[in-house]
Amino acid sequence: EEMSAPPGFDWQAELARKLDAQLATFGRQVSYLRSGGTPFAVTAILESGNQAEPNALGSYAAVLVRSSDFDPAPDKGDEVTIDSAVYKVVEVEARLDGSVRLTLHLRSG
Repeated sequence: EEMSAPPGFDWQAELARKLDAQLATFGRQVSYLRSGGTPFAVTAILESGNQAEPNALGSYAAVLVRSSDFDPAPDKGDEVTIDSAVYKVVEVEARLDGSVRLTLHLRSG
């Protein structure tokens, strides 16, 4: 079923406000690096302990970021540094609320 709202209610604006509140409350600064680019700081919500596949080796994490903080959009192969740990982006999932969920794999060596 489709969700209905009162006339004039702006779902996108409401979802964006919710995302802003979540990032302000739970977000932390991480460093983002595109291939061949310069690192920049971005606010992210860390979801630790995620694993892409049941039998996957290595450490996985995921972060939630605001899509408007990126131009161009995040991509597989980019790097995210959280504290001193460097992760590779292995999956990019855009969401309706204007966020992007990045699945990360801890880079070895």
